[in-house]
Amino acid sequence: MGTMAGGQLPDLCLGIPIDHRLKPLFSSGLSIPNPFVGPGDHARAIESYGCRLQKRRRDISEDEVKFAKWLAMPETKGGVVIVLQQPAKHQRYFSDHHQTVKDCDTLDAVDEVCKTVTGYGIEKISCFDAFPFQKLPVSENLGLYEEELDEAYAIFLYMIEQKQPDVVLCCYRSPHSTKYKDFQCIGIGRTRDCQVTVRGRRYTCVNCFHPSYALNYLEDKSELRSLFIIEATQAFRRANGTWRESSWMSGVRDDCAVIAQRFREDQRSQPNRNKRDFQHERFQLYMELITGILDSLKSGVYNSMTNDELYNLVLEKRYNVLFPNCLLVLVKIINFEKNGNKRLKNKGFTRLSQREERDMLDLSQNVEQRCIKFLRSLRAARAPFQVKRGRKGLLTLDSLNRSLLPLGPFTHQTGFQNNLRFGFLRLVHVLNSACTYQGRDVYDTNKYELAWAFGIAASDLEWALGQHAASIRRLAPEEGSQ
Repeated sequence: MGTMAGGQLPDLCLGIPIDHRLKPLFSSGLSIPNPFVGPGDHARAIESYGCRLQKRRRDISEDEVKFAKWLAMPETKGGVVIVLQQPAKHQRYFSDHHQTVKDCDTLDAVDEVCKTVTGYGIEKISCFDAFPFQKLPVSENLGLYEEELDEAYAIFLYMIEQKQPDVVLCCYRSPHSTKYKDFQCIGIGRTRDCQVTVRGRRYTCVNCFHPSYALNYLEDKSELRSLFIIEATQAFRRANGTWRESSWMSGVRDDCAVIAQRFREDQRSQPNRNKRDFQHERFQLYMELITGILDSLKSGVYNSMTNDELYNLVLEKRYNVLFPNCLLVLVKIINFEKNGNKRLKNKGFTRLSQREERDMLDLSQNVEQRCIKFLRSLRAARAPFQVKRGRKGLLTLDSLNRSLLPLGPFTHQTGFQNNLRFGFLRLVHVLNSACTYQGRDVYDTNKYELAWAFGIAASDLEWALGQHAASIRRLAPEEGSQ
C-alpha cells in the first residue's frame, strides 16, 4: 500500500490494482457456512476415489489424495464451488497443503482471489477438478483414456450432487465435442443467463475461464485478470444474494472476448512466432499509447475537459490497462531471470528452458530499449543528458524537470485532472531513476525499478479514478434531492 496526495492507493490482486468500480462490492464482506452444519459426501468421495486409483497407479501419492480431499473441503453443503480442469502433470505435493498451493500458479492465483473477495483462502472454499487425478492433458489423450475420463468426470458430478452448491464458478473446458459439458466455461466474456440442470437438480453457474490462460498464455493482458476477479466476485455475491451487475462489466467482458479471439487468430496466422514476439509487439503499442497520453497532457489537449469528461475518456479508451500491462511484462521478465529457468529445468523441460531463456533475453532487451526511447522522447530542446559515470538518470534532474514543465499540474487544475498529471510525473521520474550512466553514451537500466515505475503508475491511476468515482457517489444523493 502507498499514499498519493493524502489518499490510499489500491490493493493489488493477481499483480494488478483492483478495478475501483469493483471495490464497493468488497465492503460488506461475505459469510462462509459453518463447517459443522449440513455435511455432504463430496470430500469423502474424492478421497475414496484417490485411494482406489492408488491400487493401479503409482503416480498418486498419499499427499496428493489428502490434498484433493482438502481442496474439496469444507464438508458443508451449499456455498460456492470453483471448478478447474485437472491437476497439473508436474504438480508437486507436500504434507503442508498451503505449500502445495504456493507451488502451483493456478491454485495460488485462485487462493489470492478468494482472499481478496471473501477474506478467506481456498481452505474454506471448495475447489473441484472436472477430471480429478487425470494428469495427462485431457485434450491430447482423449482417445486413449476416454474410459478413465468418463470415470473421473462421473466422480466430479457425484461430488457436485453431494455438495449441492449455491453457485458453481465454471473454469474448465470440455475436451470432447459432446461430453463433459455440464459446468464448462462457455467462452471468455460470455455469461450464463439461465440455470443448468444436471441429474434433475438445477444449479446457478457463473461463466469464467481457467486462470492459467491469463497467467501463462496472455500474461501481459491485465484485462483478463480483472475479469477473473469480477466473475469470482459475482459467484460469491450470487451465493449470498448481493450481486449487482453493472454496465461497465459488460465492457470488460467484451474487451476480453476480443483479446481471446485475436490471440487465436494470431496463433493460426503466425504459427512460427512465439508469445515473446507478440509480447514485444504489444509492449511497443502500450508505450506508444502512454506517450500519446503524455503528449496530450503536455500540449493542453485535455485542458478544456471537465474531470467527468477526462475520467470517461480514460475508461472508454481503456487507458487504465496500459500501466498494469507494462508492469506484467516486466514482472514476467524479472521472475524468469530469478527462478523461472531453474523451475523449468527442475521439471525436466531442458530444451524448453533453453529456448525460453533466449526469448526472454530478447524481450528484456527490447523492453529496456523502449523505456529509454520513451525517456529520450520527453527531452526538451538542449536539455542535458546525464553524463557522469555511475549517476542515476538518463536525464539530469534539472533537465527532467525542465522537460516536464508543460505537464503541470497547474494551480487551476483540481481533482482527476490534477491527480492524472501527478501520476505521470511520478512515472517519468521513477523511470528516469531506473537508468544509470555507464559511459560512452551507454545507460544501464534496473528492471526492478522499471517495474516499480509502472506499478506506481498503475496504482496512482486506479486511485485517481477511484477518488473521482467516490466524489460522484457523494454528490449523487444531493443532486437527487434538488
